[in-house]
Amino acid sequence: YLAKPIPKFYYDRIKVAGSLETEVDNFWNNTLPHYFTQDKLYGIEQEQRPLQGVVKQRANFTIRYVRNGDWKKVVLLEDKKRGHETQPSNWSDALEQLTNYLKLVRAEQGGNETLYGAVTIGTYVRFYHLTPGEQTMQDYPSPVTGKAYELKSDEENVHEILNELVSKTSS
Repeated sequence: YLAKPIPKFYYDRIKVAGSLETEVDNFWNNTLPHYFTQDKLYGIEQEQRPLQGVVKQRANFTIRYVRNGDWKKVVLLEDKKRGHETQPSNWSDALEQLTNYLKLVRAEQGGNETLYGAVTIGTYVRFYHLTPGEQTMQDYPSPVTGKAYELKSDEENVHEILNELVSKTSS
């Protein structure tokens, strides 16, 4: 994905000191459509930014898949700005937020499918899944399960995981 000029541009913007969460959102907004395409019956929804001080009610990105005429939410992403990648509390807070979103989605959709999620802080991303009947997210099984992948230095792994998520959610 970083071989493409637009995702690379936004990746570089995240790396700028003082960059905001918006830069992380812009990266995913311009990268996810290369994987979750309309031709494969995916739609990508970006949360509208609430006013400062208003509690967020949704994940930053929701990926829906059309199955038998029904739009199912299959992957949610939660983003945070750069500069807090090494603070475990930021990862756990973002994961808790994502878990709560996914539980709501599962309740809305009947709860019989595995849902997938990712937390991105700056240029680092971790992938998770929530299986039916479970209340806690599990690390997504990958070459280095539980790793916070750096979007550039671990690009091959992130690319592979995104392709796997397309394959798993479209069947």
